Parts: sequence; C-alpha cells; structure tokens
Amino acid sequence: MNVKQTVLKHTVLLLCMLAALPAAAGIQFGDGDINKNNDVLFTVRHNIAGINSYRTLFKANIKNGTAEVRPEILTYYPEQMELLNGGKILQIRNRYGTVWYSTAEKKALWNDCVSVIPENSRRTAPVAASQDGKWICYIEKKNYATGALTLSTFSGEKSLVLDSDASFSYTKIPAKWQPNAQILLYEKNGAVYFCNPEAMLKGIEVSEEYRKIGPGTIDSVNWTGGKYLVYIDGDIVYRISSKELYTLGLYSGIIGKGTAIGRLPNHFNSGKDSFSVNKNLTAIVIIQGGKNFTLYRINGASCNYLDAVSTKSYTNNEGSLLDVRIVWPDALIANDFEQPGLPVPSIWMKTLPYNGKPAAAEVYRMNDKFSKILAIEDSGLPAFSPDKSRCAFFSGSTAYIYDTAEWKRIDEITGEKSTSIIWVDSDTLYLGGEKTIRKWSVKEKSAETIMLSQAVNAWWNDTGNITADTGNGKSYIYNPQSGTWSENGLSAEHKNVMRNENYRVFCGETPNSRYENALYVRSLKGKPVTKPLLAETIRKTEPPKTAALIFDAYDNADGLAKILYELNQYNIKGTFFLNGEFIRRYPNETKLISISGNECASLFFSTAKLVSKDFIMDEDFIRRGLARNEDEFFAVTGKELSLLWHAPYYFKSERLVTAGKDAGYSYVDASKHSYDTVTLEDAVSSSSNYYTPAELINIYMSSLIKNKGGIIPVTVGIAGGSRKSYVYDSLDLLISAILDEGFQIVPVRMLIQ
Repeated sequence: MNVKQTVLKHTVLLLCMLAALPAAAGIQFGDGDINKNNDVLFTVRHNIAGINSYRTLFKANIKNGTAEVRPEILTYYPEQMELLNGGKILQIRNRYGTVWYSTAEKKALWNDCVSVIPENSRRTAPVAASQDGKWICYIEKKNYATGALTLSTFSGEKSLVLDSDASFSYTKIPAKWQPNAQILLYEKNGAVYFCNPEAMLKGIEVSEEYRKIGPGTIDSVNWTGGKYLVYIDGDIVYRISSKELYTLGLYSGIIGKGTAIGRLPNHFNSGKDSFSVNKNLTAIVIIQGGKNFTLYRINGASCNYLDAVSTKSYTNNEGSLLDVRIVWPDALIANDFEQPGLPVPSIWMKTLPYNGKPAAAEVYRMNDKFSKILAIEDSGLPAFSPDKSRCAFFSGSTAYIYDTAEWKRIDEITGEKSTSIIWVDSDTLYLGGEKTIRKWSVKEKSAETIMLSQAVNAWWNDTGNITADTGNGKSYIYNPQSGTWSENGLSAEHKNVMRNENYRVFCGETPNSRYENALYVRSLKGKPVTKPLLAETIRKTEPPKTAALIFDAYDNADGLAKILYELNQYNIKGTFFLNGEFIRRYPNETKLISISGNECASLFFSTAKLVSKDFIMDEDFIRRGLARNEDEFFAVTGKELSLLWHAPYYFKSERLVTAGKDAGYSYVDASKHSYDTVTLEDAVSSSSNYYTPAELINIYMSSLIKNKGGIIPVTVGIAGGSRKSYVYDSLDLLISAILDEGFQIVPVRMLIQ
C-alpha cells in the first residue's frame, strides 16, 4: 500500500470516528403544557459528558410573560441515595440538589436545591453515613482534586473539618464508621486517626495528637463486628479494642499500638493493598495490588507469621479487574480446607471484558478450588444489607437479590435499570431506577412506587392534576401535598396544550451555546411580547473551548482498565499511542483498545529515547520503526494505526518530526505536560520534578485555562520505577475538571490541524 492509499484509508477512518462521536453537549427543553392558571409543565434534559442523561420535570407559574419565581422540580433522579436519622429519612441526591423523603410521613421535600439550571457535569460526590444515620462524613470539594474532609450531623446543623487538604474522590471517602457509630476512623497526612463524632461536634474531644492510631491510609484499618478494629503497620497485624483507643492514643509510645495478632510474610502497602477481616476475628484476607488474594487464619495474640490457608491471583485472560469486595459468611463453613471452623469468604469481582462488552461481575468462593459461583453481565457494584446476609445488584433492566451464604437467588425485580440501591434492613430496600424510585419488600415480593426519577412528558389532566409518563408504559399522578407520585394505569399518547387565553409556550433557538434550545413565552393579550421562561437560557455565550486527552501505552498496562472504564462512563473518546513493546507484551489489552472506539496511534516500535548522544537516528530508521509498529498492531488487531505519532517520552528533533512526516505521519507534541512518567527514582537520581496526581491536575488545568485549550497526556502504566500514585487512578477527577471548566473533550486530531 503506497502513502497516498494509506492516507486515504486513514482519512476515511477518521471520518467514521468523528461521525460516531456523541452530539455536542447541551441542555434541551421539552415541549411545555400550560393550564388555565398559567402554570406550565416542562422537562429539561442534560446531554453532558460524564452524567446520566435524564429528563427532569419542572413546574412554573407565568406572570408578565416569564416565570414568576424559580420553577419547582417534581422528579428526583437518584444519582446517589443514603438513609439518615435512623432510617427515618431517605436522602436522594443529584445535580439539582438534595431531596429528603420522610419514610414515616411519606413526604418528599427539597432540602437543598440549586437556584439555576446547572450547566456543567456536576457529578455527585459520595457521602459516608453512619449506620444509624445520625452523622455523615464527606469531602467538600475545594479545587480540582482536593477538598475538606468534613464531619457533620445528618441535618447539617453542626459540622467541622477533619482534614482541610484531603484527596477528593468520586468513589471513596477516607473514613470508616464503627457499626454502632460511636467512633469514626479517618485518614490525614499519611496517618490514621479516630474520633467520637458527638464529642467532636460539641468541641470536647481530646487533641488530635492523642487520637492517632498510626501511619498509613484508611485501608490500613478495618472494623470487625464493631467491638474491635484491626490495624496493619508494615508486616504486623494489630487488634485494638474500641474501649482502649483513647488509652492507646495517649500512651502508644509506651504501651504500643494494640495487641499483635500475627505477622505477614510481606510488607503491607496501604497505598496499593487492602484487607478484610471476619466479624469474629478468626480470619483475614489480604489483597495485594488489587489482584492477589491470600486467606490467613488468625490464631490469637501472637507475633508469629499468620497461617496462609489459600493464595489466589486474578489471572483471567478474558478481562481486567476493576474492583473487588470481600463477603464473609455468618456461619462457619467446614471442610473446604479440611479445617473445621474456618470462615470461607466470597470475592465479588468487577471486571472489564477484553471483548469490548460492558463491565461484568463474577463471584468466587475462596476455597481450595477458587470456585466461580456467579457471573453477571453488565453489572454495577453490589449493595449489601446491613448484616451482609443479602446482596442486591442490577444487570441490564433487572435487579437481583441473593442470599450471600450460598449465593442463592431469592428475588428479582424487573422493569428498569437501577442507578442506586440502598437497604433498610435484610427485607426492605429502596431501588433508585432510571424511571422510578420504589420501595421493595423481599418477603412480600411487592413494590411501592414513591417518586419518579424522570418524566418523558407531563400534562395537566381533566381534573387539574399533573400526570406524567416515564417511558415505561405507565402513567403517574403527582400529589402536590406530599411531593410523591402514584401509578395511574397505562400511559397513552397525549398532545401537549401549548396555549391558553393568555400565553403560548414554545421551544426555539438560543444564542447560549450550553443549551440546545430555550423555552419561550409569547403574550397573547395586550402588547405582543416574547420572553424566555428562564432568562439565563438565552444568555449569549462563547462556543466551548476544546481539549484532548491522549494515553501513552509504553510497556505497562496497569491503568488500562480504569482508563477505558472512565472514558466509557463519561461517554468520551481519547487517542491511545501504542508502543511496540506494549503491543508485544499485551495483545489482549491491545485488542480491547482497538475495539473500544478510541483512536489508536503510534508510539514507535520500542521505548528507546530517539534523541540521545548514544543513539544514531536517520530517516530510514524512523520509517522502518513506524512501519514495524503498524505491522505488529495489524497482526494483533487486524486494524490499522492512525497516521498520528510521537516519539517515546516526547524526546524529539526537527529531523525526527520531518522523517515521520515524510512517512505520512503527523506529530503530536504534548511534551510540556508529560510529568506522570517521572518516578520516585527519577526525582532522586536526576532531580526531576515529581508531582502527585492532584498537583498534576492543577498544573494541567492552569495550562488549559491559560491557553484556552490543549493536549493532556496520561501514561497507561510505568514498568521501570515507581510512583506513590498515578494520574490514571484520578482520571475521573481530571475529566470532570476539564468539563466543569467549560471545555469540550475532542479527538486530538482536531487540535493539531
């Protein structure tokens, strides 16, 4: 194939790729429905990368041709849910704010609500509620990657900051509640501390220096049944009674860190490793690097090495591991290892299949055979009942409930995909679906719809009540006194009433680039006037700035599953630059990238630095190196690399760029941002600047804002050397920061033309 044919082929490939991209992000109004009192119903749909797209139902009263006050929100999409105040309040959170549903009074009320329609992604952050629901712990985001770790009463009346510079995360909070909620463990400045929430908020807790457990992260500690906690320092496993915490905090320099109950054969790295213990403190599972599992027997108080009963590694050639959960049985399971009385846990694994299918889940029994007992396609993370005896999860449009002792299915709820699930007790749970929020009884196998998550359309019925259609074939009636909804039979086609004797409502164009349209009100009496229902929807804005994400795959694939998962979650595409060493080492991972819909480009055939006094490079060598990489990629995937490339580690010269251009390639230079390949060893040996992911995200965002766009590179993994943490682990924070600053993430090719 000659150069001209190759260019033509890759041009067609690019056009197909661009055609497959999602439509420009925006906010879209649905047609309104107006009654004789000038009350109008309308829906708003967000089509913004990184968030679920759903239609929220609003009600507004028109006065003088516009909304008299801020519209009222009538549907509550359950991006996240928590139970508060002893289960008396179901808290529902989404981009618009927080709704409280009183489980006793069966009333829903906005506890906190935005004053304008949010125009960015506003991804909902997690909240760690105590089991009794009296206290909550969360991180109030301060900048792109850090925030204030905050302890608060559930009502928010009292709060205080535990750590003003905590690492922010959309999936995890560096704190763990004691089951009875009397003690909170939290991470701060590389150490683990404890506090009594009530004493903290009353201002009578002892000084923090006397509440230190020891060095490590929140993954260095775990509660057992509530009476004890387990702390790992280095290779020593300690048991600490909750009643002894204050004594140890005061006198740890004299009496130590608790009772040693065993020693591990390897050093525990709390930045990468985690562990789980059963409630009787007779067994512990250590998870090294997220994929190596060892079950140990705990024999009591001793500094001897723990007895390793079973060691297994995740070596499935069908997918990459994304997340794990350890589930301990209540009953002791004998004979699995011919050791009666040993509790044998189950491992829930969330995986990303190499065949390009959505994330799936598998459950293994950690016995001598490491038996697979369950496999679920297109599954989210599990939700466990308070006593861990039951597990709920969704797969497609069905939610399943299993008994965790034998992983036997005991119930299934069909009809819609779930976005969040929360248990009240071992029998009752709330299912936050894409269309409705339902209360489900496992015992009675019955569901009660209490609220709508979204509405496809809504109208005023003949009796003056609000009727809505969620798209599930049913219609629902709104109760304005309680803020709840009830089923009202099958849905039917309805033509919206868009005018009364005073006004006509209609959707039209807008100069606001963040909106796809705007809802207008035209006065039909007096002087003809047309106004937007909401003034901000026609505010003139500049077109969104653009940024591109590229991913450099040198010779390590540790971050690939996380990267592909997050790109899919945000519905965006990046460009992967693949080195020949990566292709040769990781053929399955290379195939996965090629079928993921992301563009694949060249990172040369080896990781050698092409600009070096020890290296002689000529045009023929560059041509041959690029051609070899093309051939190796095609041999693995059956596809062609795009005609984009850059040199390993961005070491380039004009001669090198010209040689690539003569071979038909365009050079992509992101050298000013290639910081995440700097290892701890580099920082010591060559005085290179080492930055944490939080620091890098701040650097990247400052550059994007200053330059009104740019290219951000992220390394897929580092084979030589080490880092404390990696940018790919914080990719969701980076993507959110880019989107929330008003940038649109586009293919890198659009920025190098």
